[in-house]
Amino acid sequence: MPTGRIVDLAAKSQEIKENEVPAALIYFEERVPVHDWQELFFIAVKCLYAEFPDTINSLCSTDPTRTLFLRTNTIGMVKPKKIASIIYLETNRTPQQIIKAIKLIFNRADVRHPHMRIEVREPLYPKNYFSPPRVEAPPPKRPRNQKPVLHLNQTIEEMLATLDAMEPYTPENTQVVLPHAEPYGKIEPQVFGNLFFVLEGERHGPFDNEKNRYVALMQCLAELYPYQILKEAGHHINSMHRLTLMKGASYLYFREPVELPNNLFLDKDFPDRVLVENERYYLACCGLYFESVMFGA
Repeated sequence: MPTGRIVDLAAKSQEIKENEVPAALIYFEERVPVHDWQELFFIAVKCLYAEFPDTINSLCSTDPTRTLFLRTNTIGMVKPKKIASIIYLETNRTPQQIIKAIKLIFNRADVRHPHMRIEVREPLYPKNYFSPPRVEAPPPKRPRNQKPVLHLNQTIEEMLATLDAMEPYTPENTQVVLPHAEPYGKIEPQVFGNLFFVLEGERHGPFDNEKNRYVALMQCLAELYPYQILKEAGHHINSMHRLTLMKGASYLYFREPVELPNNLFLDKDFPDRVLVENERYYLACCGLYFESVMFGA
């Protein structure tokens, strides 16, 4: 007894809803349950071959380049089903294509009132109802050893993209301790004892003089904060009206050039008070603050 909607093959057009599935093939009032459209297509053509063998044979093609659904071989077929000894049916078709193919067989057999109907129904549960929920995989984490690096042969666009990729590796703003540096308001710093600095909890030093400490600090900042430091190349002019940081061959204008990461060059030929001024400036560019710690003699 049909329980779903009946599709009449005698009608000029049949509309199949996207969520409808076949329930049965009704052939000469006999109801044959089916599971999907491919099974219905195979059973329908199998029944029609027994009734109209000459019609089915006339529709077969030996040319694998043609898109007919009946062939005498399986070359190029996706889901072939054997109808007879040398007749194969391509079941990889949409519901509309399947209905059109069945109607074509009836038309070629000159049957005006097809004695075949299709029962369709809407499933009780939506598609993929019993499938486990899809869990989005977390984005792969970039290994620590694959930190982006600037290269001399990169174009400007590639360098900007690399700088943007460097930002996640920039540590959070933290405190920098620079012992023996001048407090604001003093003209000359009081430099005595061992020179060192602490950055990101790591102690660097001791250094023989202020210049060595200044160079070591700038090397650390250029590695930890490449984006912020590289932006300052060719911009900072200190109280002696001289540039302190340049990129590439411009270092030839420096008196005492020192190479930093990312093809940067630093000039360390400055008095100690100017070095401290430079330190304050670049620390501020990196979002760090300067704390002076003085030690007695």
